[in-house]
This record gives sequence, structure tokens and C-alpha cells, in this order.
Amino acid sequence: MQRFTTASSENLTTDRLGDYLDGVASALAHRPALVHLAPAWSALLARCDDSEARKKQARRRLNRARVGYWVADGDFDAAVKALSTETYHLAGKDASAEPYASTFGLQTAEEVVRYGEEKATSFGRTTTKLAPNILAVIESDAARATVETLLGTLGRETTTLTAAGDAREDAITALAAFDIERRQLLRDTIALIADTEVGILTVHRGRRDLVDRVLALDFDTDGSKPKKTAPPTPA
Repeated sequence: MQRFTTASSENLTTDRLGDYLDGVASALAHRPALVHLAPAWSALLARCDDSEARKKQARRRLNRARVGYWVADGDFDAAVKALSTETYHLAGKDASAEPYASTFGLQTAEEVVRYGEEKATSFGRTTTKLAPNILAVIESDAARATVETLLGTLGRETTTLTAAGDAREDAITALAAFDIERRQLLRDTIALIADTEVGILTVHRGRRDLVDRVLALDFDTDGSKPKKTAPPTPA
């Protein structure tokens, strides 16, 4: 059997740690002479379960934030492509002519939609600020109104994409914080193991075999198989 140590529990998930805590609490509770040691394990288990429940919610918030970001990113790309199509058409399909040149410069819509969040939103903010200059080179009132609408859409989608990116990063940070909680729970478990070992040996002098059985980490840290196996059945 494997003892619960800092090294053996390094990769133990909070969920699997809860299983271990629950097992030890149960083992102590079923021995009258050791039942007084069980409440500390139950209290640590409650903290562990609370952390795991909050982590699950944080993981789902991150999932929603990622989906929200990809939806916003798609809308942003659509706004860029629509603006590109209209200004390129008005420029007579000449990328060096107006209003396409003032809108995209030396970059293309295909390049913009491949940009990462920071560079893409920078393009959106810059282009929106240049709207008066872009509109000034368009002679047709109808065409100017169309491009003005498309620029407005780009501005709104840029704001939405920025907010979605911030929400995603905040969710990533929040979820990462749970690893700190997990490590604290592991440290507290190690400390409680030491206290419990002393408590068992105080009641049952010399019974280190009992200490090993009560406090053993009897499953792999990934939960794939038990560490203890039953003896083979006699033929």
C-alpha cells in the first residue's frame, strides 16, 4: 500500500483528494476508540467538496466565456469582411484606390480576420477613429451612408470582442486560482495525517499496521486502479 505523501499526492485532483478524505473519515468513524479523530477529516472533506463545487462552476464559466468569445470573433470577422467587400467595390476593385486604401491600408480583410485578439481589436478601434477620413473620400451620398453603417457595425463588434476577450481571460485566471486551493488542501491533509498518526498510536500503541491501513492512499492518483488488490483465490 502507498502512503499519502507530498510526492505521491502531487498530481491528486481535488475530487480524488475528497475520495481519500472521505475514506479516512469513514475508517476512523467505524472504530470507537478512534472516532474522536474523524471530525477533523470530515471538516477537511467539507472544504474539499466546497472547493470542487466552486471549481466546477468556474470551469463552466470559462466554457461559456470561450464560446462567447468565438461567437463575438465570428461577428467581428463578418463585420470586417462586409466593410472590405463594400470599400473594395467602391474602389473599383483596386486595393490602392479609395475608400479601400484609407480603410485597410496595406493589409487585407483576410489578414485581419487571422489576427489575434489584441491586433484585431486594435484594427477595429483604429479604423473606427478614422471613420471621418474614410467617409470624406466617398463622393456618393448613398455609398457614404452604407460605409458609415458598416463602420458603426465594426465599432460595436470591436467593443463586443474586447469585452468577450476580457471575460475569457478573467475566467482563465479565476479557474487557475483553484490550483492554489488544491495545494493548500494537500498541505492541510499532510498535517492532519501527522496528527492522526499520533492519535492512533496513542490509543493503539505499536499498531503501525493500523496507521498504514487507515491512512493508506489506496488508489492511483489518477483513479485508474486501486493500489490494494485482493489475494488470489485458492485453486
